[in-house]
Amino acid sequence: MDRRTLLTSIAGAATASACTRRDDDDAGAGRTGRPTLAIESEAPGRWRIRSWQWRAGAWRPRIAQARTADGKIEISGAIDAADRAEVIARLRA
Repeated sequence: MDRRTLLTSIAGAATASACTRRDDDDAGAGRTGRPTLAIESEAPGRWRIRSWQWRAGAWRPRIAQARTADGKIEISGAIDAADRAEVIARLRA
């Protein structure tokens, strides 16, 4: 294999494996680099929740507070709907 053939095959492989999909809509764009859901204890029975929502081409934080009241978990503030079930499960554990 000569040098020209080698370089052509390398360039062809790189081109063939490159991602060509464009995500112009906000529904699922950029979801691969989603920041981590964070639940931090503020006091016994009280937590601060930082969730993330994809809007306007970037991840935006959604901050909420949670507390236990009468054996139930009450969440005040906004969190991403996709994280709600995980938040409740983690707080019950």
